[in-house]
Amino acid sequence: MSVRGVPRLAPASVLAVVREGGFAAMPGLERPRRIECGKLSQRQRERLQRLLEEIDRLDPGEPAAAGADRRVFRLFLEQPEAECWQCALDETQAPRGVVGLWQHGPGALDEPDT
Repeated sequence: MSVRGVPRLAPASVLAVVREGGFAAMPGLERPRRIECGKLSQRQRERLQRLLEEIDRLDPGEPAAAGADRRVFRLFLEQPEAECWQCALDETQAPRGVVGLWQHGPGALDEPDT
């Protein structure tokens, strides 16, 4: 599910990135990430905003359930006093930046091409 139109990130915004699924689903491998925008530099926050807007333009809807070894990234953006945004992406549709956020957390926002 995706709520269209990503809200502008604010210092109080928090993005959760979770990877789910797979043939042998192991909770330890899900490695959820919480990215607190208040701890990001202005440049990192701008890169994160662009990434979320790119994802929103993909309009992925609910990921396809075909295949036993499918993985899904779920992103949840929480903001005080603003509509929350969420998205589910099949791992094969996910932009490289989403994988980087899940693997490396906020440090991925310093890498080129996120």
